[in-house]
Parts: sequence; structure tokens; C-alpha cells
Amino acid sequence: MMRSMFTGVSGLRVHQTRMDVIANNVANVNTVGYKTARATFRDAFYQNLSGATSANPDVGRTGVNPQQIGLGLSMGSIDNIMTQGASQRTDFGMDIMIQNDGLFIVSDSSGTFFTRAGNVNKDARGNLGINGMQLMGWDVFENEDTGRWEVNRSNLVPLSMSGAKANMPSEPTTFVELSGNLNIRDLVNVIRYVETDPEVAADPTLLNQVKRGDIMRTMTIFDSLGHSYVIDVRFTYHNTPGANNYWTFEFIGEEVFNDATPPVSEGFVVHAWLDGTRSTAANPVVPAQLRIHAGMLIHGTPDGTGLADSPQGATNVIAANMRPTGTLAFDSMGNLLGKGPATQATGTGTNLRPEPVRMEPIPTGTQTWADQGWQVNSGNDFTMHIVPIRGTNPRATFGDAGGAVIEYAAPGAGHVPGGTAPVIRTPVGSMTFSMAEFFNRGGMNTNAGFEPINGNPPGTLRDISIGRDGTVTGMFTNGRLRVLGQIPVAMFSNPAGLQRMGSNLWAVTANSGTFDGIGEIGDIQSGALEMSNVDLAQEFTDMIVTQRGFQASSRLISVSDEMIQELVNLKR
Repeated sequence: MMRSMFTGVSGLRVHQTRMDVIANNVANVNTVGYKTARATFRDAFYQNLSGATSANPDVGRTGVNPQQIGLGLSMGSIDNIMTQGASQRTDFGMDIMIQNDGLFIVSDSSGTFFTRAGNVNKDARGNLGINGMQLMGWDVFENEDTGRWEVNRSNLVPLSMSGAKANMPSEPTTFVELSGNLNIRDLVNVIRYVETDPEVAADPTLLNQVKRGDIMRTMTIFDSLGHSYVIDVRFTYHNTPGANNYWTFEFIGEEVFNDATPPVSEGFVVHAWLDGTRSTAANPVVPAQLRIHAGMLIHGTPDGTGLADSPQGATNVIAANMRPTGTLAFDSMGNLLGKGPATQATGTGTNLRPEPVRMEPIPTGTQTWADQGWQVNSGNDFTMHIVPIRGTNPRATFGDAGGAVIEYAAPGAGHVPGGTAPVIRTPVGSMTFSMAEFFNRGGMNTNAGFEPINGNPPGTLRDISIGRDGTVTGMFTNGRLRVLGQIPVAMFSNPAGLQRMGSNLWAVTANSGTFDGIGEIGDIQSGALEMSNVDLAQEFTDMIVTQRGFQASSRLISVSDEMIQELVNLKR
């Protein structure tokens, strides 16, 4: 009887423990990222009254099972059920949840902890945190080769959106890409062979064929102070009888003259519309003026006057003979074959006369097409040298300045490379201009466009978004995006072995597996939170079963107590 009372007491205690686990699960049914716990029982030790015996055919006896009296039960385990909880959509970009395995990494002065809760917040200093703990992640660095911000996945740091991450300084454009298609059916300002031309004899077979036509595009670049400049570029198609068809490009502007008598040309300048504001009758605007020299392309006359003779920087150049133009050759598949020089007629320079494309053997056996100014199969990149003339901030530079200068011969000096005429040294910035994805195909509409790969006005951080791989992207007031960090997840070989620390936190134990201190790229969904994985129906079922067990154990104590009382009464 005393034994049965002891057994009943142990049942009460263990069932009460299980009820505590159930109560905690039910209480946390709405806790973000909570993982349900499950209490399991095991029977306790036994008193052996007799052991088992085997059958004995010699004396006709059967086997006898052991006789044992159990002495109650004990707690077997309290298991952490780490299955994923339901997703609750919030549409708030800083709410995130982990799909499948992993935990977010947080820390404070007491150490590093882990959580499935993804209610990320940003404090007044720009620090990212979860429930007051610093959110740990991978920081970013600026790649000096590409100029892009990249993630450093070698160590964990507290993620913060302050300092340099909260402000984007102005950046000059140093790389522009021209990509897309030119199609002759979209030409405007078309000149056709419909009558006798001074340059071409009358030929009825040429009627209604295109002689020349234009396609206009714009290019936006930024100076070092963050001002934008819109430049118009004209692509002109040429179809000359007896020669290959070809295109030329030209940056639109005008030739300027000084106040001398008679006026002397100061060279061709490109119109750059500051912040995209163009001149209208109601709002007359004088565009900023830039002198652009297109790197390896030859401008001027073949005898060397006005020759740009260096791919690193055009030295000894007569500004009056410079014009930012070039010739483009496409192969039979519409792919860009090469870029070549364009000559300029004498006079004011307003009448462009490009040389036809010639891809036959070079004129002499001692020269190459590169000597003639061509870039054939060269990666289709060239360098533009930009010099601000007027209408720009005197402190602003364009492109990659780097302290470079360009030497211009004095106007009218007739200077040639290697001569002794006076020169003018002017600061110059360089800009890479790529046409690698530029083509000429008839089956596509014209969609060619200029895309500045870099360059921007200054801006401040306006908002952040978190991508599927945990990448934190900042959205700035200047309309630009920048990678600001990445949120990794911690993986454990046995996440159920982690220890609960309260406040939705878990800590490493000897049975959870180790944390490598770096983390891995996880599968993260933003705009949603992971809720608890508590199954209320199951909890209520377990609660009823536990209640019945508790009642039975308490009844066992009552009956045992009455039997003891009867035993005592017998003595009386």
C-alpha cells in the first residue's frame, strides 16, 4: 500500500510536469518563431519478486514469467519539435522568415545566440536587431577593380545601416554601355536616291533606296559633383553605291569661335543639358559645353593634323579639328565587327564626310588596321576623353580624372605631332565606352540605348529590402540601389539539441552540434513571419489525456490512503 501510494505520487508529479509543458505551448501559440515542446514518460525501476524460469519437460513444468512490481514513472524527455511553423504575411519588408532549416544569428555582450523569429527592426543609429539583440551578418566592401559593393562572407559582424551605408556620395560616370539594336526601318531624316546627286550619277535602279538616315539616342552621364548631363548622339546609316553599307555615330554639338578678328575656331563642343533641362522658347537654356575625344578614333585629316595618336590620351591635338565621331562596321549576322575613323571636311566642320568602311587588305604591307585608327575585334571598347569647356561647375570633373591632362595645339597653329607649336594643357577625364552588346539586325525593332554602369548624384538611405538569399539592398533618395550586407543562417546537425534561453533565443549545447562562426546562405522570405508550430488540437488532446492520468494517480493515492486506514483500524 505504501508502494502504491508512492507510485501515485510519482504519477502526479510527472503528469503535472507534462501539464506545464502543454501550458507553455498553449501560452506561446502566437509567439513568433516558437517551437513546440513535447513531454514523454517512461516507467521507473521495478522490484523483482521472482525471476523467470524456463520450461522443464523432464518434470512436466512450463516456463514461468518474471514477477515484478513497478515503482511508478518518471519523465522520459522533453523534446523540441523543430518543424517549420505557419507563414503569416505582413507585407513589411523587414519581416523575414527562414524557409526550411537554419536560425538567424544574434548577439549582445553576453554572447551569440540563435532564433527563428524574423521581426527585424532598425534603431535610431541604423543598427539591425531582433527583440533587442544585434542581428549578425556579412558586411560589404567596395571592389576597387569594378567599383561595385560586394559581400564579404569571411566573418560575421553586427549589421548596421549607418555611416557610409546611410549616405551615397556623388560618383562620376566612368563606364557607359551601348547595347541593343539599330534597324534601318526606323530611320528618320531619310535621304533617298530619287534624283541626280552631285556625288552619284543618276541610276534608275537606285530609286527609293536609302542614301542616308538618322536614329537619335540620348546618353546621361554624371560629373564628380553628382550633376547629370544629357548628351544627344546621332547614328547615321550610309548606303553608298559601290561601297559597303555602314553606320557612323556623332555626339551632337556645335563648333565654337573666339572673339578674334576674324574669329578663330576653338573646336567642336558637345551640348550637355544640365540635369536634363533643355532649352525651349519659354525657358531659354544655354547647354553646358564639353569637348569629347573618342580615344583610339582618328579625327581630322589623314596627314596627322589633329591626330589622336595615343590610346592612353590624345596628345598634341588641334582642338579645332576634333569632332567626336566614328564609323561602325557590322558583319553579315548584324554583330559589331569594328570601329573606325571618320574624316571631317574642311571648313566649318558642320558637314561630316565619313570614310566608307574598308575591310579589304590594308593599304601597305607595313601598316595594320590599328595604325589606321581601326579597332577590329578589340572587345568593342574604347575610351572617351572629356574636357569641360563652360557651363559646368569649375570644381567638377568628368570620368576618371586621375590628374591626366590633354595637350591641344593653339588654334590656327597648324601643329602636328612632334612639332614645336604652342600647346594648351587641359585637365581631362576618361570614360570607357562599350559596344560589346550592340548590333544591327533587321528582324528586331530599334531598342539601342545607353546605360551608365556607374555614376550618380548624392543620396541618403530611404529604405531597405531583404532578398531571397538574405541580401540587404538599400534604396536611396537618388533612385540608386546598393548592396549593404547579407543575412546568413546558422545550421546545426541536431537543432533539437539547442537549449532554450527565453526571449525566442537558443544556445549551443554539447548535443546540438557546433556553429562555425560564419553561417551559410539561407532561403529567406521577406514580408512574412514564421509563427509558432503549436498544434492547438493536439495540445488540447494531450491536455485531456494528461488530466485523466492525473485524476487516476490522485485516485490511486486516495484508495491507498483508505486501505492504510483500514489496516490501522484492524489493530484497534
